[in-house]
Amino acid sequence: MPDAREFENLALSERDIERLLTEPSDEVRTEVAVKVAGQFENVSITPRQRELAQDILGFMVHDAAVAVRESLSKSLSTLQDAPRDIVLALARDIDQVALPVLEESPVLTDMDLLEIVVKGSAEKQVAIAGRAHVSSIVSDALVQSDNRRAVVRLVGNAGADITEETMQKVAELYGDDDSVAAPLVRRGDLPVHVAEHLVTLVSERLRDYLIEQHGMGEEVTRRLIDESRERATINLVDSNAQADEMPHLVRQLASNNRLTPSIILRAACFGEMRFVEASVAFLTGLPDEKVWRLVHDEGPLGFRAAYSRAGLPEALYPAFRVALDVYHDLTSVQIDYDRASFRARMVERVLTQYEGMEAKDLDFLLAGLAKLMRAEAAQAKKAEQAA
Repeated sequence: MPDAREFENLALSERDIERLLTEPSDEVRTEVAVKVAGQFENVSITPRQRELAQDILGFMVHDAAVAVRESLSKSLSTLQDAPRDIVLALARDIDQVALPVLEESPVLTDMDLLEIVVKGSAEKQVAIAGRAHVSSIVSDALVQSDNRRAVVRLVGNAGADITEETMQKVAELYGDDDSVAAPLVRRGDLPVHVAEHLVTLVSERLRDYLIEQHGMGEEVTRRLIDESRERATINLVDSNAQADEMPHLVRQLASNNRLTPSIILRAACFGEMRFVEASVAFLTGLPDEKVWRLVHDEGPLGFRAAYSRAGLPEALYPAFRVALDVYHDLTSVQIDYDRASFRARMVERVLTQYEGMEAKDLDFLLAGLAKLMRAEAAQAKKAEQAA
């Protein structure tokens, strides 16, 4: 540490120097730390004086007393010219010391912040989420941290740069959590497609706000909610329902007016033929065995007859036919697909063969299926990489 004569260059009084040398208590060291830190705002100090101040701070950043390091952190947190190595050492310190510089210090780089997000505590992540400016790369890392409190603060921070992809991720992970959804829906840069996704998840109060802000009509809102319910139902079929439970599920949906042509088509496009078979059996009143033969008749008459008897819309028949043909194509080859891969291939093939259809009722459904296909493909790839 510099000797007493050199302290005089840092505008410390003789009394300060005497107290530091004769009574080196935590309180005295804290006062000295604040005074030395303040010198970095003094544009008139010489390079030698700045070097000396940095030497003293380098000594104090390792002080055993938390109060001294915390005071140093608060004093340096807003200074543009604060020495980066000192600030970084404070940022890596315990939460009590680190939070002031993590929330405010302009000398910390994105790489510094990313390191803290990945390796630091939950409190440090929350502090970083509240900075005056948060870059998109740091925002993405905070969302991936799975720290809900950090995400709440991030999406409510107008100075946070959040990409559309990251906002979509937040909507998918926390859309039904009002503590996250409330600040998210009020962001001025919220993309319309994310707003549409949130309409199906958030509370009625937030839904009204989204509809008003983004000019969504009643019909669009109803469609989005119905689509979300249908997607959840088909996912339930995939993950939980057994074959013998399918008729019960179909009857339950029908009793609630939710056995719609679109939900049956969605199931067909995902290859969930057990659901399609049970739905056609319910709508036609035909025995299960006969329905199975008609649905899987690759000729032109079998499924057409069952479809007509079920009273399904004529406009959707071409899409059902395509879905069945693709399903038979994929199941005829000896390839052991897992469920996610099979679904992804089904949707991809259905969409590629859909070109030229004129059924306007399918526009919204197949656009949604395209998004689901991409999401499931990404999830399957992630699972494959993790394996």
